Amino acid sequence: MSSSSSSSNTAPVFPDGSSPEERLDLPSALCSFGMRPHLMTGFLRQLFIQHFADPNNLEDATLRAKFAEDGGWNKDARQTGILIESVTKWEPKATGLRPAIIIKRNAWRWERTVIGNKITGANFPTGFGMFTGMWLGSHTIFALHREGAEAEILAAEVSRIVTFFGPLIRDSLKLHRFEPVDIGAVAQIEEATENFAVPVSVAYAAEEVWELEQHAPRLKRIVIKASELLGC
Repeated sequence: MSSSSSSSNTAPVFPDGSSPEERLDLPSALCSFGMRPHLMTGFLRQLFIQHFADPNNLEDATLRAKFAEDGGWNKDARQTGILIESVTKWEPKATGLRPAIIIKRNAWRWERTVIGNKITGANFPTGFGMFTGMWLGSHTIFALHREGAEAEILAAEVSRIVTFFGPLIRDSLKLHRFEPVDIGAVAQIEEATENFAVPVSVAYAAEEVWELEQHAPRLKRIVIKASELLGC
């Protein structure tokens, strides 16, 4: 899947011979488990890794030039030009002077969509109870850079990835919602070195549907005694 944006009477956004493209496989395996907080964290990390692994994927010309020189994301932590990690595994000292994308999960809230979460009148042949509800959650992606302006540019790139590919991600993960909702103010942080951070919040809604099957002792046999029938 690929995305592009341009306006009339302006120079092309991307250099000749290049077309930013996401090569992220459809995450169909996630659907078999149902959406879970850590799965969304992993998916977002993989999405940004795929995007920043190739400088030609980047929309912003400043970022393309920077990562063409420094190198994009690389599985070798010593050579990568950008750090992409979840907040639970992030080591500030490992960031150094590199830009970074840190992914943090926020709270999930359960929303009832029908009375008692039960789908009325479903599954008459089996007698199983069917239920449904909605998880409403969000993640915050922090764009970190030693320069405030660069952090702003990196955050804008992150937000546009989520915006442009949001409809495909929503369909792939069977979500009811997946979109950016906020780009926060730039703030200075002090960890291993001084860095600026810009938070980008992404909200999503994942439906849960399940069945309950009640187990009971099997009917082994029926015993009828003649003496019990005499009173009929």
